[in-house]
Amino acid sequence: MTRSNPRLALAGTTAAVLAILVGVNLLAAQAPQAADLTRSGQFTLTSRSIQVTQQLDADLVVTAYFRPDQLAARHDVGALLDLYRQQSAHVQVRFADPDQDGAAATAGSVVLQYRTRQPVVLEAGRQSESDVTAAIARLESGRTPVVCWATGDGERDLQGTDALAGYSAAAGLLRSSSYQARGVPLGQEAVPSACDVLAVLQLTGPLSGAAVQQVRAYLAGGGTLLMAVDPWLDATVLASVNGLLQPYGAAFGGGLIIEPDPAHAAANDSTVPVVSGFGASPITTDLVGRDAFFPAATPVLGTPGAGTTTVALASTTGDAFSIPQQRTDLGRRAGDQPGPFVLMRSIEQRRTRIVLAGTSALAENWTMPAASSANPALLLASLDWLTRQDSLLAIPPKPPAAVAQPLTGGTLDWNVLVALPLPLLAVLAAGLFVLARRRRRPA
Repeated sequence: MTRSNPRLALAGTTAAVLAILVGVNLLAAQAPQAADLTRSGQFTLTSRSIQVTQQLDADLVVTAYFRPDQLAARHDVGALLDLYRQQSAHVQVRFADPDQDGAAATAGSVVLQYRTRQPVVLEAGRQSESDVTAAIARLESGRTPVVCWATGDGERDLQGTDALAGYSAAAGLLRSSSYQARGVPLGQEAVPSACDVLAVLQLTGPLSGAAVQQVRAYLAGGGTLLMAVDPWLDATVLASVNGLLQPYGAAFGGGLIIEPDPAHAAANDSTVPVVSGFGASPITTDLVGRDAFFPAATPVLGTPGAGTTTVALASTTGDAFSIPQQRTDLGRRAGDQPGPFVLMRSIEQRRTRIVLAGTSALAENWTMPAASSANPALLLASLDWLTRQDSLLAIPPKPPAAVAQPLTGGTLDWNVLVALPLPLLAVLAAGLFVLARRRRRPA
């Protein structure tokens, strides 16, 4: 009996392994599949997003407007939109240069069009999976909730264009999110039943007795209210507002909040608390890890009674204090109220829903750029909750993707020495193992 040639045996084993690998690759090429192994699921859609996308029964045209110098942002948006295209042939995606296309949309924005409905525009900073899925759900529902914007008592002008204190960005956000806004003079007529939410932001004069009764009647019938007032109001103005809210166990404190912790205030301005940790609510689901600004705020007080559910949506740190009366020196004094304070609160009593904010500057133009603040998302989520569009708030954001850690020179050298030879050593070890077994076999 002749001894087998070890080299031929090794070559035969290698050829067999290569044949198997080639066969597996050919089979994989016929049915390509992908597995998302990231901890945060960055490359797959949630089940809710898949469900919403697969419900499309007409073409959804998504136009992303990016300039040539916005390649990184274009790539990120394109990768996300590809996931939606994989779920429905109705998703049609195109890219355009806003400077060449003659579009009214701004650079970096994404416009979604469906049937004959008002397009939804997602500006930079509002283009996560939760934002896109909510936009598709808005278009599918075809609903256009009515925001009745209170007028007549010094309320914020929704059309104000001042670059800092104006509210035109908030008006644009309403339009691009399938909302309709209409003015309603308080105290002159009953709040129209067509109002899906009543918005009262800022007061310079007290609410009349008639206005208080009309708003109370509207709320008692299951209406909803978004209200924001400012610090250091005249005592009669503050009393009229707190009288309106008395049945719900809520009130505004009236003092000016100072946030001395520089990590929780705008740069060099302790009168602008910055919140990055929020209360557990559908309103704040999409705000994880983002900053909301509350300029010139007053505390939201009160202890709602039985049958009322409340959530402190945003709060200051314990270092904050409130100055009761107007003064120029904002340093802490005896008599100032100690924090922490609630800056924004939601209240639910049977069918009535209320969101209270301690500052009407919450949605000023300077706080609204979505790329740098969570204020647009906070305003829109509050309106979605108030108008009972809870399904639009059901897409939680994904955890942040793992951040690549830079390697130092020594660490890089060690990784090169360890990682590069490993595949070669594994092949060599397998070959030596086979050779040794062959040699031990009897002739």
